Amino acid sequence: MPHSWDMFIRNDDSNTLVFENLKSLQLIGDRFSEYELQDGSIDPIDRAWPKLVVSQLETLVLFEIPIPADVAESLMSAPLKELTYKGRSDYAHMLCQHSTSNLNELVLAFDMYIESNVETFYQNTNAIFRNISKIPIVRCTVADLDLKINWSLIDWSYLTHLYVQNLSDLDKILDAIPAMPYLQFASLIVDINYKTDLSLFVTMLNGLKQRYSKPSSSKLETLLISLLGIDDELDGALDELKWYFPKLEHIGKVE
Repeated sequence: MPHSWDMFIRNDDSNTLVFENLKSLQLIGDRFSEYELQDGSIDPIDRAWPKLVVSQLETLVLFEIPIPADVAESLMSAPLKELTYKGRSDYAHMLCQHSTSNLNELVLAFDMYIESNVETFYQNTNAIFRNISKIPIVRCTVADLDLKINWSLIDWSYLTHLYVQNLSDLDKILDAIPAMPYLQFASLIVDINYKTDLSLFVTMLNGLKQRYSKPSSSKLETLLISLLGIDDELDGALDELKWYFPKLEHIGKVE
């Protein structure tokens, strides 16, 4: 059963919760049903938010939660080392507007299905990933579903790790990756469901030297690519990407 904030409040007249020694906090909302509540997790939708004081908090994990601005400010004022948020880009932007200078790792995950519109997604994520230069590891996972991403409008300058599911335009993201100067790792699951599409995909890879006059300036070190259902026929074509990404140390398939 989900826990309630009530179990922590001892004084009915107080709406403040003080966790003096709390190091790690995971809050799970009601949107992503695939995440089961673990022991110690709190379902924060069951009552109004209290004021949280977490002066020692180092790890914060949030799954699809409509966070009030004052709660976001309180949580982000803690000496966080790791922040993970999965949900809408507007809430992620609200969190990251506060200081992130103490973070060692930032992990954000977005599902285009729940975004209000794709233009807002561009504005929010571009603002986030342009202003986090002091975080060593910055990961982003995006499911490119109903609202197709126009990768030419992406400006994720300080992203270090990119994970894309249901990618519809591999050629467009190949253009976008060199514009992410700190990107070290990319995992791409391409949505190709028919073998008639495979020949076009392979032709595109084999034509990289004709499409680009020289290799990219990307610092990408690891690239994983999978095609939905037809990975076995992909092996040879992936080697063509080693020319385009000259810093690649490993290229393979998404496990």
